[in-house]
Amino acid sequence: MENRTYIRTSLFLLVSITFIICFDSCSNSSPNQISFTYESFKKSFHLTGGTIYKNDSLFIGHPLWMRFHPDSFLILQDDGLSHQIRIIDLKDNKVHEVIPEGRGPGEMVIGWGISIIDKNIFAFDPQLQKVIIMTPDSKREFRITKEYKIDAKYPMEFCPITKDISVCLCGLEDNRLSFLDANGKIVKKIGDFPPFQNDNIIKGDNGIFQAVLSASPEGNMLALANKNIDLIEIYDLKSGNTLRLQGPIGLKIKVVDLGISKIVEPRYDNYLLITSNKNEIWTSYNGYKMEKGTQPSSSDQIPKQIFCFSWEGKPRRQFKLDYSFGGFDVDWTNNTLYTLELRDNIPQIVSYQINRIIKKIKNLN
Repeated sequence: MENRTYIRTSLFLLVSITFIICFDSCSNSSPNQISFTYESFKKSFHLTGGTIYKNDSLFIGHPLWMRFHPDSFLILQDDGLSHQIRIIDLKDNKVHEVIPEGRGPGEMVIGWGISIIDKNIFAFDPQLQKVIIMTPDSKREFRITKEYKIDAKYPMEFCPITKDISVCLCGLEDNRLSFLDANGKIVKKIGDFPPFQNDNIIKGDNGIFQAVLSASPEGNMLALANKNIDLIEIYDLKSGNTLRLQGPIGLKIKVVDLGISKIVEPRYDNYLLITSNKNEIWTSYNGYKMEKGTQPSSSDQIPKQIFCFSWEGKPRRQFKLDYSFGGFDVDWTNNTLYTLELRDNIPQIVSYQINRIIKKIKNLN
């Protein structure tokens, strides 16, 4: 037993040291920046129809996130219900409710962010600053196997890179990225904030530049899609290179200090959610401009399209849908896109088979 513990600890230290070395090189590199437009994408595909998922046992309230689990589960994070997370078993359509609302062990006040690493579900609560990890058992039921607090200043977004290393965006840190060990302790901080017109007067922070994160399955790449500015950031954690992709709207923004908070102007709803595989980054894009005195509708604030990029920052394709959608994810093995769409003001889970599109893309390449 002592030998096993020693081996496991040594492996963890080796992984941590390797990542820290990569982080050091990453922190010393200057970001490269390139631009893209709608016309930069080789192909554009219009997805229509889709298959609406039907399940009498499932009620969808105000879903925030949706993730596909490789063992044929859909994981929903739904605000305002008695349990924060519901797991849909696509093999038998059973719905499992986990993580009740609360402040105690095994509970969350608000869930924000679901990630899957080695078939484990990582759920993040920014208000309680904690992470809950759930693992499937032999009966296809998920059990809480670990829970820990994040020892950082105001963590806003969280993303596991491996089972032992995670990254978060912290509102009161001076760096863009804070890397954590398996117990939520900061091991490294790196990265600068995106530039803006009056950055010589106002200091940038993660409260201004809010973003969603996704890591490659190998854990050597990290992508950030900014919510309020038209920018995607790609970190190569192995080589130390950083790439910024400036989108169709551009980056001519300034920051306004309101005292309690800081906002960017002009204000947009841009990238909402993000996912990735070993080859590509997929992020939902809106590009809606917020006008003073105008109240946007629900459909205005959520996207109808997905941008797809290579990890080298090359625009590959875009998908356009008929309906606005919030959460989305991809079953990469069976080439199925899942979306949480707003149809007639009712949230629906919709799937699209994209086998033909993927084959067409492979033929083009």
